[in-house]
Amino acid sequence: MSSNSIKTDRSTFQLGCQQGMSGVGNFFLWGIFSVMMALSGNCLAASADEIQVYDEAINKMGELNVDIHLNYVPSGIKTPAYSGEIPAHHNFRMTPEFAYGFSNNMEGGLYVPVIRDADGNWYSELARVRLKYIGDNQEHGFYWGINFELGPSTIRTSEQRWNLETRPIIGYKSDDWNLTVNPIVGLTLSGNSHTPGFSPAFKVSHRATEKTWLNLEHYADFGNTNQMRSISQETYLTADTEIFGHDINIGVGHGWTGESNDWTIKAIFNIPL
Repeated sequence: MSSNSIKTDRSTFQLGCQQGMSGVGNFFLWGIFSVMMALSGNCLAASADEIQVYDEAINKMGELNVDIHLNYVPSGIKTPAYSGEIPAHHNFRMTPEFAYGFSNNMEGGLYVPVIRDADGNWYSELARVRLKYIGDNQEHGFYWGINFELGPSTIRTSEQRWNLETRPIIGYKSDDWNLTVNPIVGLTLSGNSHTPGFSPAFKVSHRATEKTWLNLEHYADFGNTNQMRSISQETYLTADTEIFGHDINIGVGHGWTGESNDWTIKAIFNIPL
């Protein structure tokens, strides 16, 4: 999970407005989470494995943890884009992401996705790996890095078997602001077409309290670089916070195009191991 948190160096969405209001903020967060779980019990299925903008946060050497990504689409695309795809409407994904710090600048990750479709069927997807590097940076100012993600997919989530994602990380941070851009390039390694796809994302974070950051996140998909167009545009209002000693990112997103999901609820829980 990315982080603006002072205490943990992990990005954590926090909804508390003032320290004196922390109990109310936690109650509100748990309320959102409870609604999400209640909905998921009836009709969960797939959105994306992770909905996240990467910033400067990285595990220190020897640190091991797992982020639990939970994404639910209460109102989304109902028609499969190709034969065999699970459409996003009433779709739920739960993806444990294990991360280990190889050094203070390099981190490895392993995704183990699970999907539940609108009919209540559970599917175990294929594991993927990632490698993240963050350059040396100061407490304030510009930072940079890059993340590579490689792995196979089933026909339920991708038309092609093998895919590679390259995610540059460019950002600027101060005491109260953190601005991050990920100009993501995706490449299909299997199949006949290997034209890269472009799906940039950005995140604007502002400190609300000592432990709480309020965020605006945006995720775009412009399709293949040889014929780019605005396919999907989704904006999320999120918060990074801490509950019972665990970092959490939680929020709600809305799509702005006909090929976007109308509404998506997402949450990320961090568990040190």
